[in-house]
Amino acid sequence: MAQSIKQIKNRIHSVENTKKVTGAMQMISVAKLNRIEHRLFALRPYCLKLENLMSDLAASTQGYLSEYFKQRPAGEDIVLCLITSDSGLCGVYNQNIIRAAEEFLEKHGSQRVKLIVAGQKGLSYFKSRGIKILNSYLGLNGKYSPESCDKIIAQLSQLFLGDQGFSVYLAYTYFDNSIIQKATIERLLPLEPKEVKPAEYIIEPDLKNMLAEIIPDYLKVKMRLVFLESFTSEHAARTVSMKTATDNAKELLEGLVLLRNKVRQAGITQDILELTSSVEALRG
Repeated sequence: MAQSIKQIKNRIHSVENTKKVTGAMQMISVAKLNRIEHRLFALRPYCLKLENLMSDLAASTQGYLSEYFKQRPAGEDIVLCLITSDSGLCGVYNQNIIRAAEEFLEKHGSQRVKLIVAGQKGLSYFKSRGIKILNSYLGLNGKYSPESCDKIIAQLSQLFLGDQGFSVYLAYTYFDNSIIQKATIERLLPLEPKEVKPAEYIIEPDLKNMLAEIIPDYLKVKMRLVFLESFTSEHAARTVSMKTATDNAKELLEGLVLLRNKVRQAGITQDILELTSSVEALRG
């Protein structure tokens, strides 16, 4: 009986330590989520405004489109930029976006699609499956870095504008709210002309040069927004995952404490019965 109580106490101690760790990780994830969520919500309207301006300028060219709008023939190779996390403990965050990427590969053909991966989880998964990976960006650990985003979009633009002329797609997780995050795949390049009414602008020095300046800026902002969406989703998913783990540890702890008390009570009852039996035996 004493050994059983000792085992239960050891389990209680182990669960208490786990609860402390998951609780601390939850608090850290909440702090990270609050910081990056503010930046995400600040950048979204700016990116939308810049996209609308770019569309207005493109519509105002009356037939001229930048090389970034040049469509690729059907069957040409594709670059998919996949954003996952570098570490785990974030629920189904990585599974969802990797599953979406797998469906994209199946639809377009794994031989046509080349990957650029941000995040260790995505790299480890697709590297073991023999998918062609052009480059990987590791060690971001959910920390937003404009410099890293600019480096990635520079490579993607170069692949699109190069002789081979890849189409470029983005696979990332869109942040809806702290509970809902959506695995999303969208085409980045070539840009899609929108049916908009040409706006009246006074442009210096000329429309063509202005469009050439706006598009690279838009692509940088878009890539930064995509990473903010992904990292915000990652921290939100980890917050929920750690909260669930903490709640489960608390529930398990309550059950173990109850079991310990029952075992202890049973031991005391057994001792009393043995003592009573000994007294009755002595009375003869």
